[in-house]
Amino acid sequence: MDEPKQPEPIESEIKESIASRIERREAEIALAMKQEAERHAAVMKNMHRLRALRLSQTSKASASIRGAKAPLAIRPKS
Repeated sequence: MDEPKQPEPIESEIKESIASRIERREAEIALAMKQEAERHAAVMKNMHRLRALRLSQTSKASASIRGAKAPLAIRPKS
């Protein structure tokens, strides 16, 4: 049995199909770029948070070391 032939696509339909594929691809690229920018912002925020934490721990540690090793000034009795 012969299957009915599908009609040949009209040239405008081909152009529309190509245009829709291009638009869809551009939308995918835009979404990927937005997601990458969000990831980058999150990484930078985390990096700054960890840096601040490390600096605060370093300053606390050096303060406790200085406090433990620093001799107390004893005033002579007059």
